[in-house]
Amino acid sequence: MSNGNEDKLKGMKDKVVGKVKEEYGDLTDNKSKEVEGKLQKGKGEARETMGDVKKDVKKNVDENHKDHR
Repeated sequence: MSNGNEDKLKGMKDKVVGKVKEEYGDLTDNKSKEVEGKLQKGKGEARETMGDVKKDVKKNVDENHKDHR
């Protein structure tokens, strides 16, 4: 299992790209692109949260493993 950093970075990228798509859609009155951007932002937020959870789980597993040696 990764330590969560990769998910956090991908999540940040998705949030930025999604925001750009959303703004572009708003400026050009392209509702489809605007919705696509909102969805990508949501995906990015979820992926960042997943990265945080992975980091917390890894930390807890490492601490518990250390305590049982």
